Amino acid sequence: MLSRVADAIFWIARYVERTKVESTFLHTNYVAIQDNAIHNNWLLVMEKYGNQSHISKMNKNQYQSPETLLHLITDKNNPASIVNNIMYARENARSVQDHITKEMWQMLNNFHHLIRNEKNEVSILNEDPIEVMDMVQQQCYLFAGTLDYTMDRGSGYYFLNIGKRMERVFQSIYILKIKLKEIDFNITDDANILSFRYVLYALSGNELFGKTYSGDMTIKNMLQFVLFNPVYTNSILYSLGRIRSNFVPLKEESTYATYSQIEYEIGRQISSFQYSKPDMENGRIFYQFLDEFENEMMMLSKRFSELYFG
Repeated sequence: MLSRVADAIFWIARYVERTKVESTFLHTNYVAIQDNAIHNNWLLVMEKYGNQSHISKMNKNQYQSPETLLHLITDKNNPASIVNNIMYARENARSVQDHITKEMWQMLNNFHHLIRNEKNEVSILNEDPIEVMDMVQQQCYLFAGTLDYTMDRGSGYYFLNIGKRMERVFQSIYILKIKLKEIDFNITDDANILSFRYVLYALSGNELFGKTYSGDMTIKNMLQFVLFNPVYTNSILYSLGRIRSNFVPLKEESTYATYSQIEYEIGRQISSFQYSKPDMENGRIFYQFLDEFENEMMMLSKRFSELYFG
């Protein structure tokens, strides 16, 4: 497979996974604020997913749900908006149509037109923004099913899954960091448990967490669950393992030097993370741990791109 084709396929998955996690997080955050379960934290969300020039023009009191959601979902001037994520995914798909299935291309093309529908802006501002976010999530699930059901198990499939899992690691880090700021890094105060619990909803882990910890609801357990649970499909450790398992089949199409170097980097990253013992009593130290891990993953992603996409 040509490096430009592999690169495009890799980024299709990253953009769609970014959209899926972000839309679930926005949905969860919106509901939590509407129910007065958390304070208005849209500024923190905007700092991560918004256009910085847009943020600088607004004062803190202007961050209300409809306007913020409009910027994060449908604003074409926000490079990180959901509408732009899907546009980028579609453009990548269009450039490699011969290497993905007809069903996948049709699905992304339909998604692109759905998210660009002007009715979405009306719904967000004047009606029910949840309908728009539900539509986005459903389209992302449809993409995942289409990928799994129609793609042959060749190199394209594995590049898609590596991209998806790598993006999921980054998004989990970003959401954890936002929630830590939201509670002012105080992870030992039981009063913050209700607010922090929305991490589990945002990362689709609330039900499994309840079964795993049998009502032992602490922020420390939530952090342990999101980072290290081996069977929770959105945990960071699980995603790291899937990056490795989807990389192994690329061996036959890789040079020995390229494969060996990335295999070593992935293995080192997994071992380092799996046996790390982050301080889950001090929120600021834990935040620093996430920062350092994010930088290490950035280096891995950059090295992978350099060697495989040139």
